[in-house]
This record gives sequence, structure tokens and C-alpha cells, in this order.
Amino acid sequence: MNNAIWAFLATFAAMLILTPSARWLGLKLDVTDKAGDTTPSGETKIIKKTTPRTGGIAIFVATFTVSLIFCGLSPRIIGIMGGAAIIFIVMLIDDIYGLPWWVKFLGGLLAATCPVLVGLRIGYITNIFGQGWVNLEWLSIPLTYIWIVGLTNATNFIDGLDGLAPGITLIASLAAAIASASRGLVAPTILLAVIAGSTAGFLPFNFKPAKIILGDAGANLIGYLISVVTIWGTAKATTFAVIGVTILGLAIPMFDVVFSSIRRIRKGQSPMMGDMDNIHYWLIKRGWSEQMVVGVFYAITAVLSVIALYFTILR
Repeated sequence: MNNAIWAFLATFAAMLILTPSARWLGLKLDVTDKAGDTTPSGETKIIKKTTPRTGGIAIFVATFTVSLIFCGLSPRIIGIMGGAAIIFIVMLIDDIYGLPWWVKFLGGLLAATCPVLVGLRIGYITNIFGQGWVNLEWLSIPLTYIWIVGLTNATNFIDGLDGLAPGITLIASLAAAIASASRGLVAPTILLAVIAGSTAGFLPFNFKPAKIILGDAGANLIGYLISVVTIWGTAKATTFAVIGVTILGLAIPMFDVVFSSIRRIRKGQSPMMGDMDNIHYWLIKRGWSEQMVVGVFYAITAVLSVIALYFTILR
């Protein structure tokens, strides 16, 4: 647990140093969102001023470096970081040049393949019809892909208001780290602390009015990392609790990705085509302020995380 605390502090400090540099780079290369920019569906974004979308650069460098320092090189770390590099590079190219949705989707599948190849997969789930656990056997691999790709996109879908995605991820990753520590999972606890440290260090620059935003590279990266790390111990049934905590902690973005995907498919659009009808934009259109939406979503995430920890640790 001490190493996890140090990893959190190291990542937090690294982000305080790296984020201003990432912001400068975004402005220099004009990798920015500007007032009047539109989504792929043609709707105007909620952007008041030119804002660099290069936060993912700082998060990738900080998480990659600190993770290797505290966890070293093992097959699983290589698998996780290899996938992180893929998702970061693909989405950074998208931030700079724009990519078709199917290229981003294939990039997500390729990134998910890296941890699967080193044995990271969901092997057991709770038996909802009785006691004990269900061995997924051959279903473990497709379910793992759905979990990783789904959660990777969920954090990106919810990244529409200043401070929203990193704040929710911070709360959920801290809760997952506590659950992981309670199960004696050393490396996953450290990695979850690293994710929490990266989002905590980014938030001071991302609160409204944001000086920098995550961009697709950052939003997809934090979703990928938390999805992969939380399945570290699921080859053993007793560690499925970490995923349970994550499911409740990230209930809002997970609901939004399902709701938005169904809505877009019904319109004949790609589920990955961005628009302004996500749940947070829906509330804005109905008179909520941005700060109110962010604050309420933080509170819901915190309450759900505490409930999840109560049922997985204290009971």
C-alpha cells in the first residue's frame, strides 16, 4: 500500500510538470478545439475559447514512466503498456488529423489484444442464480474484449464538460485501488493509484474554464488503463470484486456509452460518431449549468463507489 501511495504522488507531481508542456505543444501545433467547432454530426461544440486537446500526451508519459518504475517489466506490464501505446498513438493521430470511426475501432481492438495475449482476461463472474462463481471458459475472451473496448469508449463519450471525465475516473480508480488492495493485488493496486494520480494531477488544468482538455488520446487512454488493470486478478474468482467496484464507480459513463450507441444506431449513424446528445449535454440543454452537471455526476460516482466498497469489503 505504501508503494501505491508513492506511485500516486509521483504521478500527480509528474502531471503538474508535464501538463503545461503538453498545453504549450498543443497551442504550438494547433491541436486545439476552437469556438464554433462542430462534431462529426454537424452540431456546434461547447467551446468558449481555443483549448489544446493534448492532455493525453502528459497522461501517457506520466503513467508509462511511473508504472515502469514501480512495477518493473513483466509480461503483464508489457501487455498493458503495449496496448496503452497503441491506443494513445491511434487516438493522438485522430486528435491531430482526424480518423474514420472504423480505424479508431480497429485501433481499440488491437490495443485490447495486447493484454489478452499475456493472459489478462475475465475468467469468472458472480453466479447470479446461486452461490459461488461461474467459469466463463471460452466466453472469457469475447467478454474481455467487450469490457476493454466498451470502457475505453465510455470515458471518451463522457468527456464533454470541463473536469467531468478525469474527475469521475479519479473517484472510480481510487475505489478500485482500495478494493484491489483489500484482495492483496499489489501490481494492480499500484497501477490504479497511477491512474488516479494522473487524473488528479490533470484536474487543476481541466476545471472550468479548462486550460487543456484530454482529447481522444487522453480520454480513451484512461478508459483503456482502468479497464485492463481491473481484470488483472479475474482469473481467480475471489478477485472479481475489483471489477464490481469499477462497474458501479463508472456506472454513468457506461450507461452513456450504451444509451448513446443505441440512439445513434437507431438514427442510422455509427455508434462512434460524436454528437451533442450525450447525457451531460442533454442535461445542459434542459437548463443545468456545466458545474451542476459535473458536481452531481461526481456525487453519484462517489456514492456508488462507497456502496460498492461496502458490499465487497466491509460485508
